[in-house]
Amino acid sequence: MSNLYQQFLNRPLSNKIFLVVAFLGSLLTLVQIVLLENGLDGICFSGGCEIVDNQTKVSPVIFNFFGLVFFQIIFWGNWAGRRSKELQFYVSMLLLAALVAEGALVSFQYFIVETFCTYCLIIFSLVVVLNALNGLHHALTGTAIFFATVIAFSSLQFETTPDISATTGIRDLNKGSYAVLLGDENKPKLSLFFSSTCPHCERVIKSLQQGTSCEISFNPVSTVSNFPITTSMTNDQYDIGVNRAFMNSLGQKSIPVLLVEQKRHIQLLSGGNAIMDYLKKSCR
Repeated sequence: MSNLYQQFLNRPLSNKIFLVVAFLGSLLTLVQIVLLENGLDGICFSGGCEIVDNQTKVSPVIFNFFGLVFFQIIFWGNWAGRRSKELQFYVSMLLLAALVAEGALVSFQYFIVETFCTYCLIIFSLVVVLNALNGLHHALTGTAIFFATVIAFSSLQFETTPDISATTGIRDLNKGSYAVLLGDENKPKLSLFFSSTCPHCERVIKSLQQGTSCEISFNPVSTVSNFPITTSMTNDQYDIGVNRAFMNSLGQKSIPVLLVEQKRHIQLLSGGNAIMDYLKKSCR
């Protein structure tokens, strides 16, 4: 260990900073994986992280696992790269590939989701710093590649599929219901909009396994692959298009969302924490 530390001290300042940044990236993604795997909120300083996570098909744990692998390869590749020009080349190519990926992710947040995930921006900043420390020529090449990705992404047009109509109303939601948990008639009627790939949705649904006094309809915005509440009544003919149309008609881009109907009063709650607080107070 002391030998490795001495080798670190003998390196140029820019190389030391490079290794520290790569190590911080590894540590950050590892902590995020541990938090998410234990059902906790990840590192984030705004609600944007939850919104962005809910819009992706890949689990945030998988994203962070690949991030951890990336930072580790960059760290050890740079550490051993002083003795091999070929290894330095591969590290440079991997850094440029990361800028392409970050260009797509940043563009997705800006043009599609219209909100930013602060944790994602931190990772993006680390990738930018690593590319900048890899030399002026490399940094200029990376800048050109990044902006080319953003420009290409911004030129694409993302339209809603034709089967989704903005005229969908509350009374149509029974067609999109995958499952229903019956409850007290005097309690509010609830509709939970969720996705099977959303960890925040999963936390809310698991909390309902403890029981609820409210009638809850589960309305997925993507195909259900696994549903843990076996006591619910399921409907194999559910239509996710109805649920997506209703969410679009409200301008809702994040999930989970809870629709609360009580007599003539209608309330909309967004975000896992807000929904679980409501269920704890009103439906236990």
